[in-house]
Amino acid sequence: MQLSRGFASNTRRILSACSSIIALCGCSMEARSHDMLSNMPLGSETETFSSAVPEIAIDRANPQNVAVIWRAISMKEANQNNAPRDFRCFLSLSRDGGRTFSEQPLMWSDPRTPVCNSPFVDIGPHGELLIGATLAGVLPQGAPQGAHPFGQVGVRMSRDWGKTWTATRGLITSNDADKFAQNSAVPPEAIKVPWDGGRGVIDPETKLITISGGFPAPPGEKLHSQRFLTSSPDGGRTWGQIFAFSTADWPQRWDGSFVAAHGRLAFSYLGDAVPVAGVTCLCIVFGTSIDGGKTIERHLVARADGFDKLVHYPPISAHPVKEGVYALAIIAKGAPVPQVLVTGDNGTSWHAMAGPQAATDVVRVSRPAIAHSPNGGIVLLWRGYHADDSYDMYMVAAADGASFGAVLRVSKESTREPEAYRTDYSVTGDFISSLAAAPDTAHAAWTDWRPGKTGRVMYARVPIAMLAIKK
Repeated sequence: MQLSRGFASNTRRILSACSSIIALCGCSMEARSHDMLSNMPLGSETETFSSAVPEIAIDRANPQNVAVIWRAISMKEANQNNAPRDFRCFLSLSRDGGRTFSEQPLMWSDPRTPVCNSPFVDIGPHGELLIGATLAGVLPQGAPQGAHPFGQVGVRMSRDWGKTWTATRGLITSNDADKFAQNSAVPPEAIKVPWDGGRGVIDPETKLITISGGFPAPPGEKLHSQRFLTSSPDGGRTWGQIFAFSTADWPQRWDGSFVAAHGRLAFSYLGDAVPVAGVTCLCIVFGTSIDGGKTIERHLVARADGFDKLVHYPPISAHPVKEGVYALAIIAKGAPVPQVLVTGDNGTSWHAMAGPQAATDVVRVSRPAIAHSPNGGIVLLWRGYHADDSYDMYMVAAADGASFGAVLRVSKESTREPEAYRTDYSVTGDFISSLAAAPDTAHAAWTDWRPGKTGRVMYARVPIAMLAIKK
């Protein structure tokens, strides 16, 4: 396997250490891997709150700075229609590459929006922390069907690694119809609730900040999900119009994901139709914009297969050095591993990477996440289900961006969602995986049910050299 120069140097150094450990203990690759892996629960274990929807960011200038943001939700009201639930968000910060974390609860100082959901984090080129979340009110009991609480995508920033924060700024807010660019593909109902599923990214080169929120329509409903975005070129002081991902020719059907790099915003979503002869959808659509979403060039990637209500799907990653190079992680019905699709021309054409070898006892996969390392390697994370419906987390890397190494199980124990919560919305769609890659370490987070009663966000740091080993 051809390794990039920096990646190869780190790989040789860590592989040498790995080999020494193997020689000393005589242990297998599986045992050796688990001895070296870190599985760390974030937050405190409780009997009533489950944690989920983590997102990870790494400081590009100092990879020892790692941030993980996540949400806890009260489970005692699970499966009770219209029962108000307590949502709380937390931020965990590390200055030693993920070996230890400090934690802070996030208080947004707006009494209208006590609910904190779908938090996000990114780190700018000078170490500035961007955090945000879906902030919402609570509907009173007996509210009419179809009613929505007031909500907004709230954001704030810190330039001293979380010691102090700017005031919370509400963006993409309920009933702010005058800020939305006209779009015939977007139903009027959608712009009343464009704040769900908050996301935010900083372009490391231009420093453009892009914030996104969505209108959530469950599969099967007449109203389709819509995702919107707005950008700031001046560090968050001013914000532009709010644009939708979709158009009449490229209508959105379900949620999407996006990244920013090299002065270009790139996003993916599941489309209900595409202007391509002979193609019926659900389809994966990829788009790019160099003007904050005002004009978008869209491309058909592939038909979607095996979709299971995933949010922020399909996950997308941008090559940190080469412009126009992006990777998507997708799942297919019955496939034992995710598939990675790569473009080198801003989405005009795509090719599928040869898939990694599947774990022998995995019957289906879900919750993929993908990231590029600073050297251009690709790291892939996913949830692999076993025949008894338990799951593990698996990871693999292509150090050269083209050829995968051996699959590594990064969770130390299998886990299973409790039967009582299987139909609760907070379990069926929200429990995404998160992944980020430093020069020699991959950082992963997911929801783990090992305690059996409530979910915990589990964090793992994985030496990338372990992922470069081929069986």
